[in-house]
Amino acid sequence: MKKTILSLMIASSVMSVEQANAANAITAAPAATTSSVGAFTVLWTGNRLQVKNGTRIVWESVANESFVRAGTHSLDAHELRGSFDVKENINSQCTDQSITSFTQSGTEVVFKGRLTGNAACTTNYTLSFTQPLTGHLRYKLSFDNAAVNYSELAYSSSNNERFHGFGEQFSVLDLKGKVVPVLSEEGGVGRGHQPISGAVNLGSAGAAGNELTTYYAVPQYITNTNKSLFLENTQYSVFDLSDVNRVRVRLFSNQMTGRILLGNSMLELIQRFTDYTGRMRQLPDWFNEGAIVGMQGGTDKVNAVLTELERRGTPVAGVWLQDWVGKRQTSFGSQLWWNWELDQDRYPNWNGLVNRIESRNGHVLCYINPFLVDASPKGNVRRNLYTEAVNNGYLVKNSAGQPYQVTNTDFSAGMIDLTNPQAETWIKEVIKTQLIGEGRCRGWMHDFAEALPFDAVLWSGEDAASYHNKYPVEWARVAREAITEAGLGNDVVFFNRSGSARTPMYSTLLWQGDQLVTWDKYDGFKSAIMATMTGGFSGISLSHSDIGGYTNATLGGVGYNREQELLQRWMEFSAFTTAYRTHEGLKPEDNAQFYSNNETYSHFDKFARVYKALAFYRKQLFAEAATKGWPVVRHPMLHYSNDAELATLDDHIMLGSEILMAPVINKNAYNYGWKKVYFPNAATTTWVHAFTGYKYGKGSNAPSAPWWLSAVNSAKGSWQWVYAPLGTPAAFYKQGSTVGAQFEANLKSLGVK
Repeated sequence: MKKTILSLMIASSVMSVEQANAANAITAAPAATTSSVGAFTVLWTGNRLQVKNGTRIVWESVANESFVRAGTHSLDAHELRGSFDVKENINSQCTDQSITSFTQSGTEVVFKGRLTGNAACTTNYTLSFTQPLTGHLRYKLSFDNAAVNYSELAYSSSNNERFHGFGEQFSVLDLKGKVVPVLSEEGGVGRGHQPISGAVNLGSAGAAGNELTTYYAVPQYITNTNKSLFLENTQYSVFDLSDVNRVRVRLFSNQMTGRILLGNSMLELIQRFTDYTGRMRQLPDWFNEGAIVGMQGGTDKVNAVLTELERRGTPVAGVWLQDWVGKRQTSFGSQLWWNWELDQDRYPNWNGLVNRIESRNGHVLCYINPFLVDASPKGNVRRNLYTEAVNNGYLVKNSAGQPYQVTNTDFSAGMIDLTNPQAETWIKEVIKTQLIGEGRCRGWMHDFAEALPFDAVLWSGEDAASYHNKYPVEWARVAREAITEAGLGNDVVFFNRSGSARTPMYSTLLWQGDQLVTWDKYDGFKSAIMATMTGGFSGISLSHSDIGGYTNATLGGVGYNREQELLQRWMEFSAFTTAYRTHEGLKPEDNAQFYSNNETYSHFDKFARVYKALAFYRKQLFAEAATKGWPVVRHPMLHYSNDAELATLDDHIMLGSEILMAPVINKNAYNYGWKKVYFPNAATTTWVHAFTGYKYGKGSNAPSAPWWLSAVNSAKGSWQWVYAPLGTPAAFYKQGSTVGAQFEANLKSLGVK
């Protein structure tokens, strides 16, 4: 079962921006000189370093200020239920920089010099530049003082520069002004939503998270000025964007390696970045044809719901049964037995159920994560994987050499040590024999992977603090290799929530982890919409969320359970994303479900058909994602980068370039279901409402909004009110678009219109 608790709190002892800028100086430097590195020009002007392409500056330092810095630190990071409390503890900093030489040897440019300011970190440094790929300027910063274990790169920014990326962001679109830690961890419960966050922190300090906690953290950004930089390092890092005129990248390592990217648009920069990270492969056709129906409860319950879906003719691509391993009750709700074998008591005649689903061209999906618990108390265990792993030394250890017990809710579990080749081979065999073999699963939730403690002891001897952000990447790689070894190629879909820069190389699909079953922007529906868009800036091209959210927040029966209206609005949104997948949630019995009543069944059926009507276009976008790394669901700014109105828009999405969707994000919006929609390029583009046929933008013929709604520019302006009651979301295609014409025809043939 998915875990519900996480947080990140940072207590930093670094200097304030004002203190740092007063101390940082270029103390000596050569005269102006220029060198070429592929498409880049590396220019020392005499008082600042610049990287240019032709006349365009793609990176530059601040005049007369040091741009490389060093120090010593003792990082202190405590893990609790996948959440991390990090204290940076910077003990010394050397921020006065001299440049003693600037040379070029073949295709490499090298700066050398010295950093001073504190005897503990005084050091010579080397900063080199090469071009490993077209449009990539790779830099490498190293020091000759062995005590230095902290490195920093500082450079210029402008007050109108907006920063996007850093992986999946749930609450913030533009990170300018923020101090962004790069750490894959639990996302948090509430993330600032009160009173939920306060209550969660009382029970487990820090577990509520904050606006920047994320499962999927990447040391990379893209700006509206078409600039981009990323680190190759996996160690803990922080991008300090709090100074309007500067960026400070601090890395807790003795060597910093990164790249400056060249691109003329944000889409081109995403393509450049995914040249390095790898790209997500096309999803198989079967997955694209209908809903992934998430259920629990055993064979009889699943068969009963399937009978009703079949009666209605609902397009079903797969049935996701995460409780295939059996369920346990904990203080937080219904969770799974983390022992990856089929529970034959919970699912008698499993093969008959699978045969039924496959006979209608669907597949069964299941669940796994990298933890194991001793399943002896479960009672019907045929193979206790925890015992096997302990006996063979396959689990991450603590400093005493014992299996590290990572706390989940009210139980603990061991974590598979993926640095041990034998452990890796073993868990791949488990996937092949238990999930793919006996379970006949052709997909699964590939959960967790963000909880590796910094003080863990790994088989390889590698520092766990350095491996922490790498672990989710390796967990995805294990799944990809197991599928390949099983001879199933691209036919299996696993979806993971945690990741870092190179996850797209292996992952088939991302999901956004555990949102609250609420409407809010902190950790509810609005945060899922945000994350769907923001992940695309960092190479996550295929992403989706649990329809209706996951985490109930109740105490003594009082609090938040999933409402039917929220479930229905989330269905409408998800039909226009990569995947249309339900989840019963943490407390299924307290949540509205798609199978709750005739109204929910009908709504679910309608938008499964809408999802299917877009299959032809998603397939095109899947191919584009595989070749260019572009996200299937996009923030509109990726296509309308010069439209300042879009800069803060966080509740509109685009499916590719042809479909615009603005989900209703408030309960019973204005009591009449009206949605205020921004239409890009409205002066020259006609946007056709997919469900009503009304036109917006150029040649608008849409009905006027009621008098009590706030005025917009004009009847034909870029902002217009759109009537969007339940079942008729604000979704549009471009008039004259072949995609729009096919979508319209498909809606009619599927009985939606």
